[in-house]
Amino acid sequence: MKSPEQNKSFDADAIIIGAGPIGLMLANLLGERGVRTRVFDLRAKPLENSMAIGVTPPSMEILRRLGLDQTFREAGVTVRHAEVHESRKRLGRLDFAHLKSDYPFFLSIPQARTVEILFANLRKYSCVEVHPGVEFVGMQQDEHGVTVSIRTVATRDAFKVRSKFLVGCDGHRSAVRGAAGLTVTEKTYPQRFVMADFTDRTDLGSEARLFFAPEASVESFPLPGGWRRWIVLANDLGEELPEEYLVQTVKRLARYDLTEEPVRFVSTFGAKRMLVNHYHAGRVVLAGDAAHTMSSIGGQGMNTGFADAEMLAELLPGALQNPDSMERRFATYDRVRRTAYTAAADRAERGMWLGTMQGRLASLFRKHIIRDVLFSRFLERHLAPHFAMLTIPFCNLNNVPTEWLTIL
Repeated sequence: MKSPEQNKSFDADAIIIGAGPIGLMLANLLGERGVRTRVFDLRAKPLENSMAIGVTPPSMEILRRLGLDQTFREAGVTVRHAEVHESRKRLGRLDFAHLKSDYPFFLSIPQARTVEILFANLRKYSCVEVHPGVEFVGMQQDEHGVTVSIRTVATRDAFKVRSKFLVGCDGHRSAVRGAAGLTVTEKTYPQRFVMADFTDRTDLGSEARLFFAPEASVESFPLPGGWRRWIVLANDLGEELPEEYLVQTVKRLARYDLTEEPVRFVSTFGAKRMLVNHYHAGRVVLAGDAAHTMSSIGGQGMNTGFADAEMLAELLPGALQNPDSMERRFATYDRVRRTAYTAAADRAERGMWLGTMQGRLASLFRKHIIRDVLFSRFLERHLAPHFAMLTIPFCNLNNVPTEWLTIL
């Protein structure tokens, strides 16, 4: 690392915009490496609602580096099995319990709890500061660093901070991406969904269930604290209230009555596929949804972002020590993370296509594909590793060739 004399004109070595799961994961990993880091986030209060809930085995391996794998495991629900049904008939059962991993499960944990744990862990690192309620306004970069313009949300006081690097972890509408002049290629899918978390009085326990039918689909995942998430295809929602639509669809297709169950979170959402055309511009680099989005089917988006953060935390310290290696390091980051994203996004797209096909012929086709092909004796053993993201290229640094990192 640079000496204090060399660093004194900079407020930080790295500035992160966005204190969601990806920004906080990166801050923790940089803190572990002793990198002076400042995190700025628009939200003044902790996240309450949770979109993402799934943490895969490769992400658990990243958390182990921080000593947080057991903390996460205790805070979530370990999902070891998932059943798939078509028109109320069981087609097959995914078994995560036999994965060749130290974490043979899919961990279900609300995003808000993920943020809470990662934020609390930052207290270990005196080199990391987090500033909530601060808005990113713009930036200017030169040969040696980036000057970031920000202002407080409450008082509108404006000020500038200077850093060697700026990392945008500020979501799919990333202001950092726009300020850096980075563009995206995107596609919006026609499917619409409703999801909600209800008190769980089903007999499903810690299992996940997928219910398909000619007219719609239902997904169900356990959550800690006696809750369960339900997600339904809602292309024909119209003017109907989302919660009522979900309750009726679940009752009709899955035969679970949620009418009298307490609900704490209801959301309608669509799906989009987006990829930045370059992951970096000079000393500005992107991670997570700021760089890419994909269909939420399969829960791969946040986990792909965690792997972004892990690789950046490996590359940035070396770039601080050897500025001449910056371009090579960021080019490698772009190459590796683009490959991983493309594989994950393609899988999510295929899964959404198969799961949201509507009509009787489509239902018969899906039934055949799932029962006779995916759950055939030739492919069934590959399904769990596939959905656990263990077969995504470069799913974490354990799957990146060592020579790609050591030569930089």
